[in-house]
Amino acid sequence: MGLIAHQLEEAGIATTSISTAKDITEAVRMPRSVFLDFPHGYTVGKVGDGNLSHNIVKSALNLVETADEEIMRMLPHAWEDNDNWKDNVFPVPNEASKAIDNRLERSQNPQYQTTEDKKRAKDTHEAKECDLCSGIDY
Repeated sequence: MGLIAHQLEEAGIATTSISTAKDITEAVRMPRSVFLDFPHGYTVGKVGDGNLSHNIVKSALNLVETADEEIMRMLPHAWEDNDNWKDNVFPVPNEASKAIDNRLERSQNPQYQTTEDKKRAKDTHEAKECDLCSGIDY
């Protein structure tokens, strides 16, 4: 994403991103980004929390209008009341912990949580109502 964002910026197209990987976002020096300490794969919040998703996307898009220089804004949203969720999401694989690396292989195809999610995404994109994809030809 960082390389693409920098190329778009050089072409005069402002970019913004939403990140749950702070170290990577810092390393590639995204021109504008918002960061959430959420599990990877839940970049815009918990499934079914449309208000939170909307607020996160809106915060990212607002950076295009307000930020003139490189910025990573930390958003105030929390995944849970405490950080205990990280113990299950980021277990360290070793003999004693019996933790395993059960990540899925990467795919070039869009993946959805449910069939309903897939339908909603398709309907939204066909109607060109998606704030994230505004101006993209399908």
